[in-house]
Amino acid sequence: MTQCQVLKSENSSPCPYFSKCGGCDFLDLSEENYKKLKQQDIAPEAQWIWVGPHSRRKIILQVGRKNEVGFFAKKSKEIVEIENCFVAEKAISDAILSLKNFLKTQEQNLFTQVTITLFDNGLDVVFGASKEISFAQTQKIIAFAKEKNFNASYKIKSHLAPIYLLRKNQIFFDDFKIELGSEIFIQATKTGLRNIISIIRKFVEENKNIKNVVDIYAGFGAYSFAIQDLVKSVIAFEGDEKMVESISKNAAANDMSHKIKTEICDLYANPVAKRDLDKLDLVIINPPRNGASPQVLEISKSALKNVIYVSCNPQSFARDYKILIDSGFEIKKLFALDQFYSTKHLELIAIFTK
Repeated sequence: MTQCQVLKSENSSPCPYFSKCGGCDFLDLSEENYKKLKQQDIAPEAQWIWVGPHSRRKIILQVGRKNEVGFFAKKSKEIVEIENCFVAEKAISDAILSLKNFLKTQEQNLFTQVTITLFDNGLDVVFGASKEISFAQTQKIIAFAKEKNFNASYKIKSHLAPIYLLRKNQIFFDDFKIELGSEIFIQATKTGLRNIISIIRKFVEENKNIKNVVDIYAGFGAYSFAIQDLVKSVIAFEGDEKMVESISKNAAANDMSHKIKTEICDLYANPVAKRDLDKLDLVIINPPRNGASPQVLEISKSALKNVIYVSCNPQSFARDYKILIDSGFEIKKLFALDQFYSTKHLELIAIFTK
C-alpha cells in the first residue's frame, strides 16, 4: 500500500467533480493528510506556506465539439463539464456557469479553450478559436463581456486579438500599479506572489549592502518592481520581447526608468556572464520548469555572494542547487509554497549566500 493510499480518507472531497476531473490530484484527502503527503519529499528544514483552495487566479477550460466546457478527465481527452471550480478564486469560479451557458448558444467547433485570469482590477477572458471569428460572433462576445464586466479577446494559434477591453489589466503594488497584457505569465495565486515578494524584500532589507540587483527570467518584472525602492538599480533579463517591452513601459509610466533597466536575452543559450555578475550584489532567478543550469554555472563562477532562487520544479531545482553548493554557496533559508493546491506541484524559494 502506498503512502497516498494510507493517507486517503473516504468521501472527503469537497469538489463534486473530483472523481472524474483531471484538474486536481488530492481533493479526496483530509487537509491534515494532504499536508503530510505534500511535505514528505521536501527537506525538513523548509518553511511551508499554505495557500489553500479558492486561490488560483488563472484557469484554462477546455471546450468540446458541442461546446461542452470543463477540464479533461484524468488521463483522457474526454471533457468533464463543470459549473464551478473549487481551487479557483471565487470571481473565476462564479464566472464559469455563465460562460458555459453562453457557449452552449454559440457556433459549434469554433471555440477550443477559454482562459480566465483574475487581475487585481477584474477578469480577463481569452477565447481560443479554431478559425477567424465572424463580425456577428464578435458582437455576441462584446455584448456578453459588457454584461458580465470582463475584458475579452480571442486567440488563433499564437495570434491574440482583443475584442472588448473595458480596462487595462493591472497588478497592484503598495504605491503604484502596472499594466499587463492578457497572456502574461503570472504567479498562480495572489497570495503566492505576495509571499515571494515578502521573502525577497525582507532579505534585501536585512542586507543593507545590497545595492545592485539582477532579475533573471524576470517575466513581467514583479520582483524588479517590488524591490526598486530598496536598491540602487535592477537589471531585468528576459527572453520574451513582449515581457521586456511591458517592464520598460511600466517602469517609464511609474517614473522608475532610472532604477529598472531591461535586457532581452535567450538566457539558456546566452546566460548572463560571470564578468557582468561580478559587479552585482544579488541575483534573483525564477527559471522555467527545466531550470537554469547554464545560468547557475555562471553564477557559481562569479564573485556574487547572494542568490534568491524561485523554482516551480523541485527536480530541476535539486540539480541547480548542487551546482551552487559545490561552488561554496550555503542555503540560508528554504521556503515551500503550496500555491498549486491539490496538485503535485509546488513553488520553492531558496536563499543562498556565500
